[in-house]
This record gives sequence, structure tokens and C-alpha cells, in this order.
Amino acid sequence: MRFNDEVDWPEVFGEHISRSSLADPRNPRRSAYVTTMVFLEGGLQEIDDQLSGRNSRSRDELAGARLTREIVVRRASGVAAGLSDVAHVGEGAFRDRWPGAGGMANFFMCLIKYTCTAPRWSNFLDYGPRRALAELPKVRDGRLDLTDLIAKIATHDLRMRGRLARYWLFQLSLTIDAKWQSVATKAYREMLDAYSTRWIPVYEEGLRLLDVRFRPGITARKLSLMVSAQTSGFAQQVAGAGDDTGENRDLFVASVQAVIFAALDPGDGHGIAEALRRRLRGPLR
Repeated sequence: MRFNDEVDWPEVFGEHISRSSLADPRNPRRSAYVTTMVFLEGGLQEIDDQLSGRNSRSRDELAGARLTREIVVRRASGVAAGLSDVAHVGEGAFRDRWPGAGGMANFFMCLIKYTCTAPRWSNFLDYGPRRALAELPKVRDGRLDLTDLIAKIATHDLRMRGRLARYWLFQLSLTIDAKWQSVATKAYREMLDAYSTRWIPVYEEGLRLLDVRFRPGITARKLSLMVSAQTSGFAQQVAGAGDDTGENRDLFVASVQAVIFAALDPGDGHGIAEALRRRLRGPLR
């Protein structure tokens, strides 16, 4: 097993680990870093086994103790046994990284952030902004219709967001005790916020290349948050109802296009609310 040494884990885990050096792949004492990652991998494997039914214990046995410190330490020992690197994965090492009464809450934060940084999610976070930046010159030159580009990226976005919603908001909630669910949701929210931030330079570049501007009060950051909220709502609906149909995907694409259209200034210089008021008053005059 290889861990992703290219990730800035001290930055990812932040205050949720006792000392940043314990999560730093550049630490001269590599065993300290490897031990941290082994605990996280052990926790992740336990969750995967519980969700897939591979766990040998019954759901009744797991109830109320679905992921405890003892379980994590035991699973980490199994992971460490298969590594060439040295990892000291006793309870003392766990408490050194996640001490005190809030130790398990901080461990869950690190665990969820660790899982969210898996390659499949990193690729998802990068795909939309990277694809849009690459295709915008084609839109400017008339070789690609902007609505087609939005449709392709939005559909991909919805599909991946749906997977995330199913994995975290529904399946993970079956495994993590109720008192930790708010921790899981917070980490999930932070990951989506980071994704929203990645779109800001895309919208700014789109304004420049396509020679358009936002309505007063709208910024690239605000539009990114608006589209992200739209996507999250649809993704949770699809994940919860299992209603991933072509009709729903088309409805989602239309909603994203409507948000972007509303954010662009056609030349009247009005904010969205004022433009809507004037539009609704118009036929009554």
C-alpha cells in the first residue's frame, strides 16, 4: 500500500491532529507520518466492511459502537502488518495524535478528509473547472456552443455529486454514531466549499474571453456558490430518491443555465432583484 505523499496533509487536517508533523510526509521520522495514515486507512477499511456487509459482527453487535478507538487500533494493526514501512499503531500512538475527550471527533474529521482526498474525488474536483477552461476558447471562436458546454459539465457534476451524497450523507450515516454525524457533514461541506472555490477563476476567465459582465451585486464567487448550492440540492434529491433519470438531468442543466443567465448583465445595469421586478411590471404598464 502506498500513501499519497503529494497531498499537504498538515493543511488538510489542520487543527484536527495534535501536531502537524505527525501528518507530514516530509517528516524525517517517516514512521510518525506512516502511523497516522495507517490509523486512517484502518478506519476507512472498517467503514467499507461495515457498509458492504463484509464485517463478521452482526449489526446488533455494532450498534452503539460502530467505530470506536479500539476498533480503529485493531484494524490499523492489520494494515501495518502488510507494510514495509514501520508503523507503531498502539492506543498510545492513537491518543498522541487525537488526544482528550474530543479525540474521536477530531479523528473522524481527519478520516473523512482523508477519504475525500482519494484520487476519485480529486479527479472529480478538478474535472469541471479544468474542462471549462480548456473549452472556453472554442466558445469564444464559435466552435462550441456555451449551452452545450454547460450541459456536458453540469451533467458530469451532478453524477459525481450524487455519488458523494449517497456515500456520505446516507451510507456513512449508517456507520458513524449519531453524535459524529455533524462532524461528517461539516467535513463534507468543507470539501464542497473547496470545489466551489475552484470555479471562481473559470467564471472570471469566461467574462474576459466572452466579453460579458455580471449584474451589479454578482461576483464570480457568488455565482460559484449559487451553482454549487443548485447542484447539491439536485444531487441530494437524486441520491435520496434514486431518481437519476434523463428528464431530471435535463431539468438540472436548465436550472444551472438559468442561474448563469440571470447573473449576466444584458446591458440594463440592474441587479437580479431589480431586473426581475422591472420584468414583472413591464406587461402591466
